[in-house]
Amino acid sequence: MFYRSLWVPGRGTERRCIGTTDRAEAERLGKELLAALLRDEQVESGVLTLGDLWKRYKTQCVAFLDNHPKSQLDDTGRAEVLRGFFGDDCDVRSLTESDQLAYIRKRLVGGIVCGEERETTAVRLRSVEADLKLLHTMLKWATTARVRKGHRLLDSNPLEGVRRPREMNPKRPVATLKRFQKTREAIQSLIAEADTDAERRKWLRLELALVLAEATGRRLGSIRQLAWSDVDMTRETIRWAAENDKKGREWLVPVPRSLIEHVQGFRVKLGGAFGGLVFPSESDPSLSIRADVFSKWLLAAEEKAELPKLNGSLWHAYRRGWATARKDLPISDVAFAGGWSDATTLLRCYQQPDHATLLRVMSEPRRVVEGVVGG
Repeated sequence: MFYRSLWVPGRGTERRCIGTTDRAEAERLGKELLAALLRDEQVESGVLTLGDLWKRYKTQCVAFLDNHPKSQLDDTGRAEVLRGFFGDDCDVRSLTESDQLAYIRKRLVGGIVCGEERETTAVRLRSVEADLKLLHTMLKWATTARVRKGHRLLDSNPLEGVRRPREMNPKRPVATLKRFQKTREAIQSLIAEADTDAERRKWLRLELALVLAEATGRRLGSIRQLAWSDVDMTRETIRWAAENDKKGREWLVPVPRSLIEHVQGFRVKLGGAFGGLVFPSESDPSLSIRADVFSKWLLAAEEKAELPKLNGSLWHAYRRGWATARKDLPISDVAFAGGWSDATTLLRCYQQPDHATLLRVMSEPRRVVEGVVGG
Protein backbone atom coordinates (compact mmCIF):
# COMPACT_ATOMS: atom_id res chain seq x y z
CA MET A 1 0.00 0.00 0.00
CA PHE A 2 1.21 3.50 -0.81
CA TYR A 3 0.99 6.36 1.68
CA ARG A 4 1.17 10.10 1.29
CA SER A 5 2.82 12.47 3.74
CA LEU A 6 1.77 16.07 4.17
CA TRP A 7 3.19 18.77 6.43
CA VAL A 8 0.36 20.54 8.26
CA PRO A 9 1.37 23.76 10.06
CA GLY A 10 0.81 23.47 13.77
CA ARG A 11 0.25 19.69 13.61
CA GLY A 12 3.33 18.29 11.93
CA THR A 13 3.43 15.46 9.43
CA GLU A 14 0.12 13.88 8.49
CA ARG A 15 0.56 10.41 6.97
CA ARG A 16 -2.38 8.56 5.41
CA CYS A 17 -2.91 5.50 3.28
CA ILE A 18 -4.12 6.43 -0.22
CA GLY A 19 -5.67 3.02 -0.79
CA THR A 20 -3.70 1.67 -3.74
CA THR A 21 -0.82 -0.71 -4.44
CA ASP A 22 -0.40 0.59 -7.98
CA ARG A 23 2.59 2.95 -8.37
CA ALA A 24 1.14 4.83 -11.35
CA GLU A 25 -2.15 5.41 -9.50
CA ALA A 26 -0.23 6.54 -6.41
CA GLU A 27 1.73 9.07 -8.49
CA ARG A 28 -1.50 10.34 -10.06
CA LEU A 29 -3.08 10.83 -6.63
CA GLY A 30 0.09 12.53 -5.38
CA LYS A 31 0.09 15.00 -8.28
CA GLU A 32 -3.62 15.64 -7.72
CA LEU A 33 -2.89 16.39 -4.06
CA LEU A 34 -0.10 18.78 -5.00
CA ALA A 35 -2.31 20.57 -7.54
CA ALA A 36 -5.05 20.95 -4.96
CA LEU A 37 -2.59 22.41 -2.46
CA LEU A 38 -1.31 24.90 -5.03
CA ARG A 39 -4.91 25.97 -5.75
CA ASP A 40 -5.50 26.22 -2.00
CA GLU A 41 -8.43 23.78 -2.23
CA GLN A 42 -9.69 21.40 0.41
CA VAL A 43 -7.55 18.25 0.25
CA GLU A 44 -9.14 14.81 0.26
CA SER A 45 -6.88 11.92 1.17
CA GLY A 46 -8.70 9.24 -0.81
CA VAL A 47 -9.43 7.47 2.49
CA LEU A 48 -12.94 7.85 3.88
CA THR A 49 -13.21 6.67 7.47
CA LEU A 50 -16.48 5.59 9.04
CA GLY A 51 -16.15 8.32 11.67
CA ASP A 52 -15.71 11.00 9.00
CA LEU A 53 -18.55 9.58 6.90
CA TRP A 54 -20.95 9.73 9.85
CA LYS A 55 -19.85 13.26 10.75
CA ARG A 56 -20.46 14.46 7.21
CA TYR A 57 -23.73 12.54 6.81
CA LYS A 58 -25.36 13.93 9.97
CA THR A 59 -24.36 17.52 9.14
CA GLN A 60 -24.72 17.61 5.35
CA CYS A 61 -27.28 15.00 4.25
CA VAL A 62 -30.57 16.81 3.57
CA ALA A 63 -32.68 13.68 4.07
CA PHE A 64 -31.18 13.14 7.54
CA LEU A 65 -31.57 16.80 8.52
CA ASP A 66 -35.23 16.73 7.43
CA ASN A 67 -35.99 13.79 9.72
CA HIS A 68 -37.84 14.16 13.00
CA PRO A 69 -35.42 14.66 15.96
CA LYS A 70 -36.51 11.29 17.35
CA SER A 71 -35.51 9.58 14.08
CA GLN A 72 -32.19 11.45 14.10
CA LEU A 73 -31.57 10.26 17.66
CA ASP A 74 -32.35 6.68 16.64
CA ASP A 75 -29.88 6.89 13.74
CA THR A 76 -27.26 8.39 16.06
CA GLY A 77 -27.55 5.39 18.37
CA ARG A 78 -27.24 2.96 15.45
CA ALA A 79 -24.23 4.83 14.08
CA GLU A 80 -22.59 4.52 17.50
CA VAL A 81 -22.97 0.73 17.37
CA LEU A 82 -21.60 0.56 13.82
CA ARG A 83 -18.59 2.68 14.81
CA GLY A 84 -18.11 0.53 17.91
CA PHE A 85 -17.78 -2.60 15.79
CA PHE A 86 -15.92 -1.36 12.72
CA GLY A 87 -14.01 1.47 14.41
CA ASP A 88 -13.96 5.18 13.58
CA ASP A 89 -10.77 4.70 11.54
CA CYS A 90 -12.25 1.98 9.31
CA ASP A 91 -11.83 2.92 5.63
CA VAL A 92 -15.35 2.35 4.30
CA ARG A 93 -14.01 1.81 0.76
CA SER A 94 -12.63 -1.54 1.94
CA LEU A 95 -15.93 -2.87 3.37
CA THR A 96 -16.99 -6.25 1.99
CA GLU A 97 -19.87 -8.69 2.30
CA SER A 98 -17.73 -10.67 4.76
CA ASP A 99 -17.48 -7.59 6.98
CA GLN A 100 -21.25 -7.24 6.92
CA LEU A 101 -21.72 -10.92 7.83
CA ALA A 102 -19.27 -10.54 10.73
CA TYR A 103 -21.24 -7.54 11.98
CA ILE A 104 -24.52 -9.46 11.76
CA ARG A 105 -23.15 -12.36 13.83
CA LYS A 106 -21.72 -10.11 16.53
CA ARG A 107 -24.71 -7.77 16.70
CA LEU A 108 -27.14 -10.66 17.19
CA VAL A 109 -25.29 -12.02 20.24
CA GLY A 110 -24.30 -8.63 21.68
CA GLY A 111 -21.07 -7.47 23.26
CA ILE A 112 -20.21 -4.55 20.96
CA VAL A 113 -18.60 -1.80 23.04
CA CYS A 114 -19.75 1.62 21.89
CA GLY A 115 -19.32 4.86 23.72
CA GLU A 116 -17.70 5.01 27.14
CA GLU A 117 -20.02 2.74 29.12
CA ARG A 118 -22.41 1.17 26.61
CA GLU A 119 -22.25 -2.47 25.51
CA THR A 120 -24.88 -3.98 23.26
CA THR A 121 -27.05 -6.92 24.30
CA ALA A 122 -28.53 -9.68 22.13
CA VAL A 123 -31.08 -8.38 19.61
CA ARG A 124 -33.39 -9.71 16.93
CA LEU A 125 -32.62 -9.56 13.23
CA ARG A 126 -34.85 -6.48 12.74
CA SER A 127 -32.44 -4.36 14.80
CA VAL A 128 -29.49 -5.59 12.74
CA GLU A 129 -31.41 -4.82 9.55
CA ALA A 130 -32.06 -1.24 10.73
CA ASP A 131 -28.35 -0.73 11.56
CA LEU A 132 -27.22 -1.93 8.15
CA LYS A 133 -29.91 0.09 6.39
CA LEU A 134 -28.29 3.20 7.90
CA LEU A 135 -24.81 2.07 6.81
CA HIS A 136 -25.97 1.37 3.23
CA THR A 137 -27.81 4.70 3.14
CA MET A 138 -24.68 6.60 4.23
CA LEU A 139 -22.54 4.84 1.64
CA LYS A 140 -25.05 5.55 -1.12
CA TRP A 141 -25.26 9.21 -0.06
CA ALA A 142 -21.45 9.48 -0.11
CA THR A 143 -21.41 8.54 -3.81
CA THR A 144 -23.59 11.60 -4.53
CA ALA A 145 -21.94 14.12 -2.16
CA ARG A 146 -19.60 16.47 -4.07
CA VAL A 147 -16.38 17.47 -2.29
CA ARG A 148 -14.74 19.44 -5.09
CA LYS A 149 -15.10 19.93 -8.82
CA GLY A 150 -15.46 16.60 -10.56
CA HIS A 151 -15.03 14.54 -7.35
CA ARG A 152 -17.41 12.77 -5.01
CA LEU A 153 -16.91 11.79 -1.39
CA LEU A 154 -16.97 8.13 -2.45
CA ASP A 155 -16.29 6.92 -5.99
CA SER A 156 -18.44 3.81 -5.60
CA ASN A 157 -20.50 2.02 -2.97
CA PRO A 158 -18.45 -0.95 -1.69
CA LEU A 159 -21.61 -2.73 -0.49
CA GLU A 160 -23.68 -2.11 -3.60
CA GLY A 161 -25.48 -5.33 -4.48
CA VAL A 162 -24.87 -6.84 -1.01
CA ARG A 163 -28.24 -7.79 0.43
CA ARG A 164 -29.18 -6.83 3.95
CA PRO A 165 -30.70 -9.44 6.29
CA ARG A 166 -34.47 -9.58 6.64
CA GLU A 167 -36.52 -10.86 9.56
CA MET A 168 -38.55 -13.69 8.03
CA ASN A 169 -41.04 -13.88 10.91
CA PRO A 170 -41.25 -10.40 12.49
CA LYS A 171 -43.35 -10.06 15.64
CA ARG A 172 -46.35 -7.91 14.78
CA PRO A 173 -49.13 -8.80 17.21
CA VAL A 174 -52.57 -7.21 16.87
CA ALA A 175 -54.70 -6.04 19.81
CA THR A 176 -58.27 -7.32 19.40
CA LEU A 177 -61.50 -5.61 20.42
CA LYS A 178 -61.87 -8.14 23.24
CA ARG A 179 -58.43 -7.22 24.58
CA PHE A 180 -59.31 -3.53 24.46
CA GLN A 181 -62.59 -4.09 26.31
CA LYS A 182 -61.06 -6.25 29.04
CA THR A 183 -58.18 -3.79 29.56
CA ARG A 184 -60.56 -0.85 29.76
CA GLU A 185 -62.75 -2.66 32.29
CA ALA A 186 -59.63 -3.29 34.41
CA ILE A 187 -58.68 0.40 34.22
CA GLN A 188 -62.18 1.42 35.30
CA SER A 189 -61.84 -0.92 38.30
CA LEU A 190 -58.53 0.74 39.18
CA ILE A 191 -60.23 4.16 38.97
CA ALA A 192 -62.96 3.01 41.35
CA GLU A 193 -60.37 1.60 43.78
CA ALA A 194 -58.14 4.73 43.74
CA ASP A 195 -57.47 6.20 47.20
CA THR A 196 -56.31 9.64 46.06
CA ASP A 197 -57.22 12.17 43.38
CA ALA A 198 -53.76 11.82 41.85
CA GLU A 199 -54.18 8.04 41.55
CA ARG A 200 -57.64 8.48 40.04
CA ARG A 201 -56.32 11.00 37.46
CA LYS A 202 -53.53 8.61 36.56
CA TRP A 203 -55.92 5.81 35.59
CA LEU A 204 -58.33 8.24 33.90
CA ARG A 205 -55.50 9.46 31.68
CA LEU A 206 -54.53 5.90 30.85
CA GLU A 207 -58.14 5.09 29.92
CA LEU A 208 -58.37 8.15 27.66
CA ALA A 209 -55.05 7.29 26.00
CA LEU A 210 -56.26 3.74 25.39
CA VAL A 211 -59.57 4.98 23.94
CA LEU A 212 -57.71 7.31 21.57
CA ALA A 213 -55.27 4.58 20.54
CA GLU A 214 -58.10 2.18 19.71
CA ALA A 215 -60.26 4.79 17.98
CA THR A 216 -57.64 6.70 15.98
CA GLY A 217 -54.85 4.19 15.32
CA ARG A 218 -52.25 6.82 16.22
CA ARG A 219 -48.84 6.23 17.77
CA LEU A 220 -48.49 6.71 21.52
CA GLY A 221 -45.92 9.44 20.78
CA SER A 222 -48.58 11.55 19.05
CA ILE A 223 -51.37 10.74 21.52
CA ARG A 224 -49.48 11.56 24.71
CA GLN A 225 -48.47 15.01 23.36
CA LEU A 226 -51.97 16.12 22.38
CA ALA A 227 -53.22 19.47 23.64
CA TRP A 228 -56.89 20.13 24.36
CA SER A 229 -56.77 22.80 21.65
CA ASP A 230 -55.93 20.07 19.10
CA VAL A 231 -59.39 18.57 19.61
CA ASP A 232 -61.98 20.76 17.89
CA MET A 233 -65.27 19.89 19.58
CA THR A 234 -67.31 22.01 17.14
CA ARG A 235 -65.83 20.86 13.84
CA GLU A 236 -65.31 17.35 15.23
CA THR A 237 -61.67 17.04 14.17
CA ILE A 238 -58.34 16.20 15.80
CA ARG A 239 -55.17 17.97 14.74
CA TRP A 240 -52.06 15.85 14.98
CA ALA A 241 -49.24 18.40 15.21
CA ALA A 242 -46.18 18.08 12.99
CA GLU A 243 -43.78 18.45 15.92
CA ASN A 244 -45.26 15.29 17.48
CA ASP A 245 -45.34 13.28 14.25
CA LYS A 246 -42.65 10.72 13.37
CA LYS A 247 -42.31 12.18 9.86
CA GLY A 248 -42.81 15.80 10.93
CA ARG A 249 -46.15 16.12 9.10
CA GLU A 250 -49.35 17.75 10.35
CA TRP A 251 -52.66 15.93 9.93
CA LEU A 252 -56.21 17.24 10.41
CA VAL A 253 -58.58 14.29 10.67
CA PRO A 254 -62.37 14.24 11.11
CA VAL A 255 -63.55 11.92 13.89
CA PRO A 256 -66.96 10.47 14.87
CA ARG A 257 -69.25 12.44 17.13
CA SER A 258 -69.17 9.54 19.61
CA LEU A 259 -65.41 9.96 20.08
CA ILE A 260 -65.78 13.72 20.58
CA GLU A 261 -68.37 13.07 23.28
CA HIS A 262 -66.04 10.57 24.93
CA VAL A 263 -63.20 13.10 24.96
CA GLN A 264 -65.53 15.81 26.32
CA GLY A 265 -66.48 13.51 29.19
CA PHE A 266 -62.83 12.90 30.08
CA ARG A 267 -62.09 16.61 29.83
CA VAL A 268 -64.67 17.34 32.50
CA LYS A 269 -63.31 14.59 34.76
CA LEU A 270 -59.70 15.69 34.29
CA GLY A 271 -60.32 19.42 34.60
CA GLY A 272 -59.06 20.37 31.17
CA ALA A 273 -61.49 23.26 30.64
CA PHE A 274 -58.66 25.80 30.68
CA GLY A 275 -56.64 24.14 27.95
CA GLY A 276 -53.08 22.91 28.16
CA LEU A 277 -51.88 19.38 27.53
CA VAL A 278 -54.30 16.46 27.60
CA PHE A 279 -51.72 14.29 29.38
CA PRO A 280 -49.59 16.64 31.54
CA SER A 281 -46.97 15.33 33.92
CA GLU A 282 -47.95 15.67 37.58
CA SER A 283 -44.54 17.15 38.41
CA ASP A 284 -44.44 19.59 35.47
CA PRO A 285 -47.73 20.38 33.65
CA SER A 286 -45.79 21.91 30.74
CA LEU A 287 -44.44 18.45 29.86
CA SER A 288 -46.29 15.37 28.67
CA ILE A 289 -46.29 12.10 30.56
CA ARG A 290 -43.36 10.01 29.32
CA ALA A 291 -43.94 7.05 27.00
CA ASP A 292 -42.28 4.60 29.40
CA VAL A 293 -44.65 5.71 32.17
CA PHE A 294 -47.68 5.07 29.96
CA SER A 295 -46.28 1.64 29.08
CA LYS A 296 -45.78 0.81 32.75
CA TRP A 297 -49.39 1.78 33.50
CA LEU A 298 -50.76 -0.25 30.60
CA LEU A 299 -48.82 -3.33 31.68
CA ALA A 300 -50.31 -2.96 35.18
CA ALA A 301 -53.82 -2.68 33.71
CA GLU A 302 -53.30 -5.77 31.53
CA GLU A 303 -52.08 -7.67 34.56
CA LYS A 304 -55.20 -6.55 36.43
CA ALA A 305 -57.27 -7.84 33.49
CA GLU A 306 -55.32 -11.15 33.62
CA LEU A 307 -54.26 -10.73 30.01
CA PRO A 308 -51.01 -12.31 28.76
CA LYS A 309 -48.36 -9.89 27.53
CA LEU A 310 -48.32 -9.63 23.74
CA ASN A 311 -45.01 -10.88 22.41
CA GLY A 312 -43.07 -7.97 20.97
CA SER A 313 -45.62 -5.15 21.31
CA LEU A 314 -47.70 -3.07 23.70
CA TRP A 315 -49.26 0.17 22.45
CA HIS A 316 -48.36 -0.47 18.82
CA ALA A 317 -50.58 -3.56 18.78
CA TYR A 318 -53.60 -1.22 18.89
CA ARG A 319 -52.27 0.65 15.85
CA ARG A 320 -52.06 -2.65 13.95
CA GLY A 321 -55.54 -3.59 15.13
CA TRP A 322 -56.95 -0.29 13.90
CA ALA A 323 -55.31 -0.71 10.48
CA THR A 324 -56.30 -4.37 10.13
CA ALA A 325 -59.95 -3.61 10.89
CA ARG A 326 -59.99 -1.17 7.95
CA LYS A 327 -58.64 -3.41 5.20
CA ASP A 328 -61.88 -3.06 3.23
CA LEU A 329 -61.57 0.75 3.01
CA PRO A 330 -59.58 2.79 0.45
CA ILE A 331 -55.90 2.54 1.33
CA SER A 332 -55.20 6.26 0.76
CA ASP A 333 -57.88 7.28 3.26
CA VAL A 334 -56.78 4.72 5.86
CA ALA A 335 -53.17 5.91 5.49
CA PHE A 336 -54.13 9.57 5.95
CA ALA A 337 -56.46 8.95 8.88
CA GLY A 338 -53.89 6.83 10.70
CA GLY A 339 -50.89 8.99 9.88
CA TRP A 340 -48.94 6.91 7.39
CA SER A 341 -47.04 8.95 4.80
CA ASP A 342 -46.18 5.74 2.95
CA ALA A 343 -49.05 3.37 2.16
CA THR A 344 -46.51 0.61 1.46
CA THR A 345 -45.54 0.54 5.14
CA LEU A 346 -49.21 0.36 6.11
CA LEU A 347 -49.77 -2.64 3.82
CA ARG A 348 -46.55 -4.47 4.66
CA CYS A 349 -46.24 -3.91 8.42
CA TYR A 350 -49.64 -2.99 9.86
CA GLN A 351 -52.55 -4.57 8.03
CA GLN A 352 -52.38 -8.21 9.11
CA PRO A 353 -54.30 -11.30 7.90
CA ASP A 354 -57.24 -12.13 10.18
CA HIS A 355 -59.50 -15.19 10.42
CA ALA A 356 -62.70 -13.53 9.21
CA THR A 357 -61.09 -11.97 6.13
CA LEU A 358 -59.20 -15.17 5.26
CA LEU A 359 -62.47 -17.11 5.47
CA ARG A 360 -64.14 -14.60 3.13
CA VAL A 361 -61.29 -15.07 0.65
CA MET A 362 -61.57 -18.85 0.79
CA SER A 363 -65.37 -18.72 0.53
CA GLU A 364 -65.41 -16.51 -2.58
CA PRO A 365 -67.97 -18.17 -4.91
CA ARG A 366 -66.77 -16.59 -8.16
CA ARG A 367 -64.75 -18.61 -10.67
CA VAL A 368 -62.85 -17.64 -13.81
CA VAL A 369 -65.11 -18.68 -16.67
CA GLU A 370 -63.67 -16.65 -19.53
CA GLY A 371 -60.14 -16.35 -20.83
CA VAL A 372 -58.01 -13.83 -18.94
CA VAL A 373 -56.99 -10.87 -21.11
CA GLY A 374 -53.25 -11.03 -21.61
CA GLY A 375 -53.06 -14.46 -19.95
